Amino acid sequence: MLQYTFALFLLPYALGCTPRSDTNDSSNPFVIGDDGPAPTATLGYSLTHFGLLTTNLTRMKHFYGDILGMRLLFDAYLTPEFTVTYMGYAQGGRNGTGFQTGAEMFRDKNNLNGLIELIQFNVSEDHLIATTKRSNTFSHIGIIVPNVEKAQDYLEEQGVKILKRITEPITGFTGPIQNALGVGEFAGEFIAAKKTLLKAQTLIGWEMFLLIEDPDGNLVEIQQQETADFDD
Repeated sequence: MLQYTFALFLLPYALGCTPRSDTNDSSNPFVIGDDGPAPTATLGYSLTHFGLLTTNLTRMKHFYGDILGMRLLFDAYLTPEFTVTYMGYAQGGRNGTGFQTGAEMFRDKNNLNGLIELIQFNVSEDHLIATTKRSNTFSHIGIIVPNVEKAQDYLEEQGVKILKRITEPITGFTGPIQNALGVGEFAGEFIAAKKTLLKAQTLIGWEMFLLIEDPDGNLVEIQQQETADFDD
């Protein structure tokens, strides 16, 4: 039962990966969905953004904008204390191939996908705990890049905290990555199940993922657009 639970845990990450084998291979962990048409009432629905709470909006805007290259759609100063910020990649093409101004992206906001909403209440006394520090319902942010090796070199030059480099497997049962994936110390011991999970990570190419932290401690997962092989 525990192994089944951890297999379910892997599914969200599998969705962002390219299967290594066809669906007739018993070692392939992917079960392709066979849902029928969506309910008629949901036609036109789309997932547009997710929100992150922050206590340092300036630092987060620098990370996602100046380092990761997202565009600022807008800052909405609802009160002197409460700010809502929207950021995202230009969607007139892959980032950098179809430049859009902030005004253009703001105009198209409700037709864009993959946006980040940063929310700050600058007088809050709450000490926000990132998912890498304590498992919660949020796991990670996923970004696709043309070349993950070049991305790793670039982010390292920028001083970004790298939790796992490409070609490195995840090891151990505790730590920030394990917390963000919901299998760290707060999940209990379950050593046998966790050992099985560590062995299973190669099934979805996890060793080729680059894992970094944003300034607030949120896990950011970076994958390459096309499957790549790297020399050890």
